[in-house]
Amino acid sequence: MNSIQNKILTIMRVVDEICERNGLTYYAIGGTCIGALRHHGFIPWDDDLDIAVPIEDWDRFWNIMERELPHEYRIYCGNEIRHYRYIFNKIHDSRTSFIEKAEEKFPDAYKGIFIDVMPIAGIPETKSKRDRFYRKILWFSRLNYIMRYPLSEMDSWKKIAFWPFVHLLEPLFSFHYFSDRWIKLLKTQPFYESKFTGYTWWANASDKLCFPFDFFNGTKRYSFEGINISCPINSDGYLKKQFGNYMEFPPEDQRIDHHQVFVSINVPYNEYNGEEK
Repeated sequence: MNSIQNKILTIMRVVDEICERNGLTYYAIGGTCIGALRHHGFIPWDDDLDIAVPIEDWDRFWNIMERELPHEYRIYCGNEIRHYRYIFNKIHDSRTSFIEKAEEKFPDAYKGIFIDVMPIAGIPETKSKRDRFYRKILWFSRLNYIMRYPLSEMDSWKKIAFWPFVHLLEPLFSFHYFSDRWIKLLKTQPFYESKFTGYTWWANASDKLCFPFDFFNGTKRYSFEGINISCPINSDGYLKKQFGNYMEFPPEDQRIDHHQVFVSINVPYNEYNGEEK
């Protein structure tokens, strides 16, 4: 375990203790879940940790975190940070720096070493309703990005074309208007009452990232770097659906971290600005 992973694990230990104390459900997902089953800890080359929280518990989760997190751990969310394009939140260590390449020009988006916390919701059963649901997620994602960033950051002709029209709304709506709408959409699809669930926090939500609710109908604790974390009750079924043979290591040239970043484990992110970095 490297120094970044050690900082991440320390955050996760605190979050897990708060969840256990307050009866909050979460699921380790993606590479974190693979790490728990395959490595009993971090994937050696991984540099993040992801958990998902049921949409019914989303607001309560953050209210409790705001009240019980130690002072040095902060909530990082799109309602407070303009140049943050996603709807999921982070819990980060304010004593550290983890500044991604995409954030370099936007100091308000700088942050410390973190864990990701995603909202997991239900997904409609029928194909027609599911396709409409996915299209709404895609549009809220695009509009959220357009609202938050200058024209120079638009990376497709569609975003360039919509940018002037979206920014006409800016005097009337907050910069987090479309991310709020996205969360509101997810709340119409209760996690616990659905037959299917999946990755509803990404613009590229799709049937590949849709799973039977039974995979998540409960949690199972797995050892992870000396602590126990909660994973889906049927983690094997979930991981096979998304990744195939997840127990097989990828080729060596694919064993890389996800981010292009500037990292410091002992200098706070708020001591940097774009020029200094």
